[in-house]
Amino acid sequence: MHTKDLSSDSDKFNYEDFKKTNNFLENSKFEKIYNEFNKEPTLIGHAKTYCEQIKEELSFTALYEEFRTAVCNNIYKIIGILNDWDNVTFDEFPKDGQMYCIYLKNWIYEKIENKYLLESRNIKIFQDIKDRLEKKSRCQKSFPCTFYALDWNDMIKLRKIYTFALIYYSNLHKFHKEKSIECKYLNYMGKGLKEYYDSTRNCSRKGKEDPFCNELKEFQNNYMLDDLHLTLSTEDIDYQFNGEEKARCPLEIISLENPFKLLYKERKNRWYLGDEPTYFHKSTIISASSVIGTTVGVSAFLLYLYKHTYLGSLFRTRMQNHNSLFDNMDTESHNFTLPTSEYDHKHFENNDYNMQYYSLNNS
Repeated sequence: MHTKDLSSDSDKFNYEDFKKTNNFLENSKFEKIYNEFNKEPTLIGHAKTYCEQIKEELSFTALYEEFRTAVCNNIYKIIGILNDWDNVTFDEFPKDGQMYCIYLKNWIYEKIENKYLLESRNIKIFQDIKDRLEKKSRCQKSFPCTFYALDWNDMIKLRKIYTFALIYYSNLHKFHKEKSIECKYLNYMGKGLKEYYDSTRNCSRKGKEDPFCNELKEFQNNYMLDDLHLTLSTEDIDYQFNGEEKARCPLEIISLENPFKLLYKERKNRWYLGDEPTYFHKSTIISASSVIGTTVGVSAFLLYLYKHTYLGSLFRTRMQNHNSLFDNMDTESHNFTLPTSEYDHKHFENNDYNMQYYSLNNS
């Protein structure tokens, strides 16, 4: 039985609301894909025929007909892109079905979180829609995307992880320049880093058939970057914030390079993500392999970040500057090492910490 713990409005995130006061992502990959998914569906041609047939076959209720029709239309768009029927929509992006899967799920989960609450009980209907579209269209290339039967809480966890990865982490250089983002938005994004840490540990203890862990593992396998490190520490200061504030927010970029490091704060807990380990005075370090083994692993986010974004080019420049043998690297194997540098600990040397450390790699 699916359970649901409806969060308050302050715990939700709606990208439409975010961009009303924060328009710096308007030319980003995320917003272009989001806006295309978010268009009012105008069904024409085969999309109209197939989606209307599926509506009858699956008995769309009036309450969710508009939403399910929009999902059907968006899935058909992606199938068209992957099969070269559509060379206009997203023509500037690679024909990467797994990438589109994550973006589509993020869009679907946002709609469920903010508008179509009860639809969380029926997420697998989107799998039925996809399967029927592929069968009816007789496409040669299927859309590699699985919609699992998630309960409400697990869907929200994944939603937060995707929000952190697709919106914040993919656009770090833009967020680094902005100084007027409300803390409530950065807090939601930072919770994605926390959920990633917690969920990876929990999934290492579960069976392979757990829907949530299966989806998380797919995300890790398709969007990971070796040699990042995720560290959890605690300190005596009980951090609190006001959601409308725009300074001293929970999620902050400490530095973009030399080394790369960002921080998320929640009460006395501190999560650090960086390209080198973070050590603290009186800390306890636990290796990733000794804690969670090699089945799931704590993989870092977003290989496409390395391939296609500003931070990826920043990493590549740093590697070239260090005379790294980069030209022969197979980007699909994710096997590279970033140069190391020292991190200044002076802000923390007077605090006592309890710390757990994970190396975000493929081992």
